[in-house]
Amino acid sequence: MVTPKQLLSIIESSVVSPFPPSPAQRIELLHAIRTLLPSLKSLLSYPPPRPSDRAQVRSKEVRLPDSPPISLDDQDVQIALKLSDELYLNEIDCVQLLVSANQEWGLVGRGPLEILRLAAGLWYSERRDIMMSLYTLLRAAVIDPGLEAGLVADIQKYLENLINAGLRQRLISLIKELNREEPAGLGGPLSEHYLLDSRGAVVERRAVVCRERLLLGHCLVLSVLVVRAGPKDVKDVFSVLKDSAAELSESSDTLKHQACHFLCNFLWKRFSFYISHSLLFFLVIAFVSDALSALSDKSSILSHDASFRKEFQDTVMAVVNDPNSEGFVGGVRLAWVVHLMLIHDEIGLGEAVSTVSSNEFGYINFCLESVFAKNVFHFLLEKVLRSAAYQNDDEDMVYMYNAYLHKLITCFLSHPVARDKVKESKEKAMITLNTYRMAGDFVHDSSMQGEQIAEGVPLPFVSLLEFVSEIYQKEPELLSGNDVLWTFVNFAGEDHTNFQTLVAFLNMLSTLASSQEGASKVYELLQGKAFRSIGWSTLFNCLSIYDEKYKQSLQTAGAMLPEFQEGDAKALVAYLNVLQKVVQNGNPIERKNWFPDIEPLFKLLSYENVPTYLKGALRNTIATFVRASPVLKDTIWTFLEQYDLPVVVGSQVGISGQPMAAQVYDMQFELNEIEARREQYPSTISFLNLLNALIAEEKDVSDRGRRFIYDHVFGPFPQRAYADPSEKWQLVVACLQHFHMILSMYDIQEQDIDSVIDRSQLSAVTQPSSLQMQLPILELLKDFMSGKAVFRNIMSILMPGVNTIIAERNSQVYGPLLEKAVQLSLEIVILVLEKDILLADFWRPLYQPLDVVLSQDHNQIVALLEYVRYEFLPQIQQSSIKIMSILSSRMVGLVQLLLKSNVATSLVEDYASCLEFRSQECQVIENGRDDPGILIMQFKCFEQCLELLHKFCDIFSS
Repeated sequence: MVTPKQLLSIIESSVVSPFPPSPAQRIELLHAIRTLLPSLKSLLSYPPPRPSDRAQVRSKEVRLPDSPPISLDDQDVQIALKLSDELYLNEIDCVQLLVSANQEWGLVGRGPLEILRLAAGLWYSERRDIMMSLYTLLRAAVIDPGLEAGLVADIQKYLENLINAGLRQRLISLIKELNREEPAGLGGPLSEHYLLDSRGAVVERRAVVCRERLLLGHCLVLSVLVVRAGPKDVKDVFSVLKDSAAELSESSDTLKHQACHFLCNFLWKRFSFYISHSLLFFLVIAFVSDALSALSDKSSILSHDASFRKEFQDTVMAVVNDPNSEGFVGGVRLAWVVHLMLIHDEIGLGEAVSTVSSNEFGYINFCLESVFAKNVFHFLLEKVLRSAAYQNDDEDMVYMYNAYLHKLITCFLSHPVARDKVKESKEKAMITLNTYRMAGDFVHDSSMQGEQIAEGVPLPFVSLLEFVSEIYQKEPELLSGNDVLWTFVNFAGEDHTNFQTLVAFLNMLSTLASSQEGASKVYELLQGKAFRSIGWSTLFNCLSIYDEKYKQSLQTAGAMLPEFQEGDAKALVAYLNVLQKVVQNGNPIERKNWFPDIEPLFKLLSYENVPTYLKGALRNTIATFVRASPVLKDTIWTFLEQYDLPVVVGSQVGISGQPMAAQVYDMQFELNEIEARREQYPSTISFLNLLNALIAEEKDVSDRGRRFIYDHVFGPFPQRAYADPSEKWQLVVACLQHFHMILSMYDIQEQDIDSVIDRSQLSAVTQPSSLQMQLPILELLKDFMSGKAVFRNIMSILMPGVNTIIAERNSQVYGPLLEKAVQLSLEIVILVLEKDILLADFWRPLYQPLDVVLSQDHNQIVALLEYVRYEFLPQIQQSSIKIMSILSSRMVGLVQLLLKSNVATSLVEDYASCLEFRSQECQVIENGRDDPGILIMQFKCFEQCLELLHKFCDIFSS
């Protein structure tokens, strides 16, 4: 009998492989999906417990299908019955699970609890293989390009038959059922809370079930692009969405008070968000695709009769008390009103005009009023598009979501009724919003009226602009040929009376400039006279005006620097963001002539009263010019030394190496006294990124700010407070990129080693300039080889371990930044390992090779090697394998160390998985040094690892 795992393997080898399937593979695929058909028709439906089967198990002799009778002992009976109770499975099937678990793992010598967890894990693995088979087939029909048209047609027809036979309703039912506190769902209160996965690792049952629901949600969304949803599907999904959204509020109040075996609250909420997003986008895609089909050659399935329109209108407009449910329902209202507007002409052709005018316009206007009154755009922006769950979801699913949001907003902005409402919303925003506040004043003006302003929620027009920006942020190719959007741009850019709407508009322009075509259009738009008060001249004039104000103030005895108005500061930041995108994405030949004078960008950097977030935007823009035109480097260095804050090297040396006065407003002061108190670091982050951009192609080995980064930024970073965790990891990544460049760019000569001066031997009267004369790369290597600050901080990034990093990567907005920090940290460790042996011969005994430093705490070595399990970014896995390759050649007792740490078996299995995956790949890696498979095979301890593999597990049978 073909197992679900084998079926999944056949499907993936045919539809996921980069090469088209052979005729034999295609035949095998079609046979496999026919074999899978009964399992998909009754998706995750299993025979329930039966008294007669329970009695047979208790008799200790069970007859399984196609096999002779099996004798059970007391422990087998006890485990089989407990599995039946906890999973709501038939007792005979539970005995079959035990037999399969014994074949897979070998149960001799294992305790009852471990056997129970292994059998339950095997059952959940089989379920996941079935769901993954369905998901892979749906992706092949909807998302994955490149498959032969005939094969796609066969899969499409197969899926259509499945969905028409009731698969979609089964998906909806499962999403509900798996969320219940019962054996067939999350498990009862007395159920075993853990199971063992395919690697033998302990995982929480609830986490496994949540992932099942997420996968089912993705299948549900994809199904609507195979067969359009009907009225019953829409009503059922809408009901489940309201319940799922309500859980987001309940989870904060209840789950955090429950027993420790439950998922962490943030993890539970993350999966609830994932599932809510899937249900919301099912409805968005259903309404938009159905209406667009009606405009072509098909009729609308959802709105072909007035009864459904009236029923769903009443349902979707009903009052919802829960705020999260109300927000998601608001998103459905937006999709529903777009659906109504699109099908209006079709309805008008088939029904009496009077009926249409009295009912359909009433539905549309009622929905539109609600969408703007509740500011649905703000909820979708903050709780959906910018949420960690959305940003860390499957990339292809997110692309599809964005594509349908693009269709949604394009249809919305193109309809006359919606345009009138947007115009009305813009006029209200221009009248209501205040013009200016001081840069440090974050309190809303008392004259502002309205509930949204009082609560700090932007007005609908501002949120609409931000919503449009966010849709196209990740998918700029959706902008190509979008005349509706550019028409909206011309309308939205007129007659701004306040900085809030101006900033939102400019942010939208920066998104539109994310492609070469868009960058050229935005440049021309702001270069010409399309808008009376918005243009490049406004940006550069404002910078010059403030520079003149500050100069005059400094020349007047006793005068204080004038305050920087918040409106001006935030508008300038928005302008600079547009400028960055235009320079970054503009035509390489044309953009050279767009901005001949960039000196105004430097003039405000040294003033204390300039907000740090504005300084950050200025430096980020300057860095963009460096990357766009490397010939500007010398000019930019000159301007920086003329205008920017000095950088302390040692204690009192400026960026040009000249001694400075006792106390000045420098980068060290701004970091420690200004930004650290506010717990926000935009200026320092921008300085590091600009410095990295400038030295990327430099061959000058002198200190260009490394001491400042070493002593004042990276050294104390773990002790600093951060209002936004993302800024913490932006800071760390910028520092690590700097260290990475130092270690990879500079070559060490023998005379450099001979002339090195150890800092510990410097006398108290040594001039700080002697520190500046030391090579940055040598100072950095000495830090690692003596276990000092940089080494300790890098290990503090890596020591939480691969499982913690995986959890944070997938649950936090700063996850990608944390992942980048881990990648750079591992690569820095490799760079040090490639250079330390040569230096250790000269520097002993004060400095030791890095492997000696690492071996002082075996947990450090284990943490580095376990990143081989990180499958989400190949560079991290590859770096971990390289570290193992180096350490295995240096450390004689490495295998014994791993045995003592109880990680040897799991590591060998991880390496075996890498080898298996590499053997299945058809990609040829030109540099064998970077091939994970070759690196593993070259481990000095490889033979010992294989011996361990044979000893502790049965993965390799040959």
